[in-house]
Amino acid sequence: MLDRIKAAISRRSGLRPTETDAYRLVNGAGDGLDGLVIDDFAGRWLISSKEGEDFPQLAPELGYRALYAKTLSRDERSSPTHLGGEKVAARFPVQEQRLFYWIDFQSGYSQGLFLDQRLNRQKLRELCPGRTVLNTFAYTCSFGVAAVSAGARAVNLDLSRNYLEWGQENYRLNGLEPEKSDFIYGDVFDWLGRFAKRGRRFDTVILDPPTFSRSRTSGVFRAEKDYGALLECALRVIEPDGIVLCCLNAHHVSANEFRYMLKDSLPPAVDLRQMPMPADFPGSDYLKSFWAHL
Repeated sequence: MLDRIKAAISRRSGLRPTETDAYRLVNGAGDGLDGLVIDDFAGRWLISSKEGEDFPQLAPELGYRALYAKTLSRDERSSPTHLGGEKVAARFPVQEQRLFYWIDFQSGYSQGLFLDQRLNRQKLRELCPGRTVLNTFAYTCSFGVAAVSAGARAVNLDLSRNYLEWGQENYRLNGLEPEKSDFIYGDVFDWLGRFAKRGRRFDTVILDPPTFSRSRTSGVFRAEKDYGALLECALRVIEPDGIVLCCLNAHHVSANEFRYMLKDSLPPAVDLRQMPMPADFPGSDYLKSFWAHL
């Protein structure tokens, strides 16, 4: 196993421009290590493995300054445990293409930044200067940071006040001044309806929902069943020449199935372009991303 881990790390050597220090070092079966994932957050490595699997013993000579591990389970409250190197007692920043994001190993299951969305954040920065962006299911607002840093105006919408506050801290970390009106706490379906009634429109809408969620306002959301309804709501608040980023994180739905799911709700003439996953995620197809140009 250790030789395969070293080989995977070596293959990433060309993926480290000076502007980025957060990458996936080992990507499970794509690197011949089924069930094992290692993410590098500015030298703090996080190992993820399936329940019942032992964590590999890694020496600091491999390049980490801190080594943590977590078990992939349904318990999203448990934080990573310390295995070696320095202890990470506080949040710390990572850099991605000259933008910065706070990472917190004590925050529970999610550490603050989805590395598999790197190319989509880069694409958003290319497309959105001077535009208005609605970032739904915003989490820690990384898409909002990417948009505003490129000269856009972004509204971040999420059902967690804590994550929205984290997003404001990400803004400040990049020298961006967060305005309260740009961080909205609430249910996405509810607010898409409010925006539509008020006639508020956006040039770009980001749709990156969880595969399953529950809210008091709109009830249960299952992506494979309800994505079409979500997209139709989003289309009511987008400008006629707008752009929608549609993402689905689901192993059991293929890219073609997701494409047809989107086409059922999109106008016929829409230009639908698929975005691949980053090169440090070999063998992965769970994240399906399509940019819909209206």
